[in-house]
Amino acid sequence: MRQTSLPLENLQAWSRFNNVRLFDVAVEAHIIADNGDDHGGGLLSKAEHTEAQPLVAVPIELVLSKERVEEAAKVDKSLKELIEAVPTLVQNDRTAVLLFLVYQMTINSPDNNDHALGVNNPFADYVKFLPKDIPLPISYTADERELLIGTSLAEALDQKLISLQREFDSLKAATETIPWCEQAWWDEITGSLDFADWKLADAVYRSRALELPRGASVGMVPVVDMANHASDDRYNARFEVDEDTGSVLLVVRDGKSVKKGDEVTIMYGCGGACEMIFSYGFLEEHARSAREMFLGLSIPADDPLRKAKIWVAQAAPGVRIYVDDADQVRWDSTFVWWACINQEDGLEFRVERTVDGDTELKALWRDSELDPNTLQAKLLEDYLRDVFVLRGTVMVQQRVEEQGMRLAASEDEYDNALPNTQIRPFVYETVGRLRKLEMDLLTRTYEALEEQKNRLLESPVVREYLGQNRSGTEVRDSPEDFS
Repeated sequence: MRQTSLPLENLQAWSRFNNVRLFDVAVEAHIIADNGDDHGGGLLSKAEHTEAQPLVAVPIELVLSKERVEEAAKVDKSLKELIEAVPTLVQNDRTAVLLFLVYQMTINSPDNNDHALGVNNPFADYVKFLPKDIPLPISYTADERELLIGTSLAEALDQKLISLQREFDSLKAATETIPWCEQAWWDEITGSLDFADWKLADAVYRSRALELPRGASVGMVPVVDMANHASDDRYNARFEVDEDTGSVLLVVRDGKSVKKGDEVTIMYGCGGACEMIFSYGFLEEHARSAREMFLGLSIPADDPLRKAKIWVAQAAPGVRIYVDDADQVRWDSTFVWWACINQEDGLEFRVERTVDGDTELKALWRDSELDPNTLQAKLLEDYLRDVFVLRGTVMVQQRVEEQGMRLAASEDEYDNALPNTQIRPFVYETVGRLRKLEMDLLTRTYEALEEQKNRLLESPVVREYLGQNRSGTEVRDSPEDFS
């Protein structure tokens, strides 16, 4: 769908007309970094600001959130038709805003012939200021996605694209019979909405939405969302919600000051390298570690309790590897603990009937009902604790080794690929940095798990357990080979 754009220089005027207050702060279309790079649009301080002083104040009615979409639908018949047709999408903060974005994009588009569509609101022009090309991985070409093979981003991207396609298909199926949707979106001649538009709306939301403090909603905050990212020791501003008015404030970060001519920056998130690229399309210039990564895991198909474990656990099927504040490698996974215990250890399942007459699957640990959220704590308090930890350690180490081998095996393909019409230079460079950082983290993790495994193998509990297994003495079962 073709889009109408407004230059960022006009955002300052839009702010005045919509009661957005800028306290000696200007919206700039081009922010030039110290190294000469153009960071694109951003916020620039025109005076000195000290700790906790306000920089920008945005009225609560300008926060584009699920609640704002529902309010807008009360005075917009066409929008109301849309959100009533797709209740499952409106229930979610993200997809509710995505619906509004594609709706407003449609109204603004030169392809739209229905001039009666929509009502005047501040967001009509705000959407025109939003970028039309955001370099998130969901916009990568097929050749660029090949560069990701072996990284944790490859699997995350595959799942994201499947999810986006499912949402788009659901939108189409639910709105094909709405006259304006059929004409503006789905008709073979006049329709102009396609999957790329849904991906663009998602990229806009994901790269700009803020999780507001004090229980406020998640949403896009005009002008505040112009602030660029800086690392955790460099950013100089933070956002908060005014308790009296509900307005969103951008204020100087504690312990910092902002001088005249400084760029106003915030920290987008504290996730790892994969998350930064996935959600924002770039890596920090000073990134020296992948910080964390998520690796998918599965329970073996021959585990007789596999389906029951997955159903009751309701846990993400994978393991999070991360570096803590003390620069030590750790892993965290509810799923691993479910995967590494069996019936012989004391895990059982039974089907119970509820008071409503429905059936419910319950987990039991050594004949007592088990709260799924307490499994890890129970295993770590058990007399076989070291055995269970050893099983989890081995499972994670094997997955880390598998990922490292996959990443190493694809290195030649990456090296032989060169920037061209299908591989943009900044994507090639970004993916190359991600590959190196993740290989470093995988190597550190494997070595740390090897040390932990060797320590556990010296545990008296483990030695006795393995010795009993070999001698045929009856004990709770475990994998025979921990190597």
